[in-house]
Amino acid sequence: MRKLFLVLLILGVTIQAQSDREVEYVQKHAYLAVEEMEIYQIPASITLAQGILETGGGQSRLAEQAKNHFGIKCKKEWTGETITHDDDAIGECFRKYNSVQESYRDHSKFLAERPFYRKLFDLKLTDYKGWAHGLKKAGYATNPRYGYILISKIENLNLQEFDKIGKTDVYDKLVSLYGPVDRKLVDPLYKEEVMVAATPEPKKKPVVSEPKTKTMEVPKREISPRARVKRHPIGKEYIVVNQGETLSQIAKTYETEVDKLMKYNELDRPEDLRSDQYLFFAKKRNRGAKKYYKVQSGENMYVISQKTGIKLKQLLRRNRVDESYKPAIGETLYLRGRKPRK
Repeated sequence: MRKLFLVLLILGVTIQAQSDREVEYVQKHAYLAVEEMEIYQIPASITLAQGILETGGGQSRLAEQAKNHFGIKCKKEWTGETITHDDDAIGECFRKYNSVQESYRDHSKFLAERPFYRKLFDLKLTDYKGWAHGLKKAGYATNPRYGYILISKIENLNLQEFDKIGKTDVYDKLVSLYGPVDRKLVDPLYKEEVMVAATPEPKKKPVVSEPKTKTMEVPKREISPRARVKRHPIGKEYIVVNQGETLSQIAKTYETEVDKLMKYNELDRPEDLRSDQYLFFAKKRNRGAKKYYKVQSGENMYVISQKTGIKLKQLLRRNRVDESYKPAIGETLYLRGRKPRK
């Protein structure tokens, strides 16, 4: 009887420790998961559950030594650093990242850019069960109960609550679910506001003059490079170029090459970049997400090709025009199929 009691006690302590690790994992990474959800439309609950499962609550060798939180193997297209790890076979090649953020972003791209997972993006963000079973069906894992395990993790930790909120609500949601937590642990961009007492100026004699309207300057809030990146309906990442930005600055910020940005965005010269234009980080599509596009004021065919994510040559071909063509305001352009001949 005593032995049974000890076994149950040890088992209870082990289960509690595991639960604590998983809660701590959610506290550390919920912000990242919701941020990726906003960009890639992958439920945060699924991302967190996969991260917990693949890393054992953040303690796996891959997570600690390679920042790999999703067990993503090298594949033939991977050109980054690698680490060997025993999985389905001995000494398999896995991807190695410089940060957890890189791992989360690569996980999003891994799902968004592979045809096996395309049908998952037709599901609602709140359909975590459909996503869980869909990942197993698409071949993400070999465990036959993979989908059920993800669902169990989600429901035990109430991770589905993160599918309904934005980044600014993550901290409050964590507190409501698991209790107080250090905000600096949750939000990587959080900075405590420090109030500095102003030195009082010496009193001056009042001067009678005409009243003047004072304009209060509101400091601009800096937006992080990652927060600027959006996911276009065609499935590719892009940013909107700010006034005065150059291709070399953007390439340095996002760790890519000027030549690649020029190729992806069909720019002949770096100086052809314009403010407010869409700038893609991958090749555009041969057709748009929608069938038609209505031309707006000040737009030319290149601007439209960027906004719709369709290659310029394909846009011209589908509408039976050449590069010199100037579309009229309100004109309907074809993004799929071809414009009928007159």
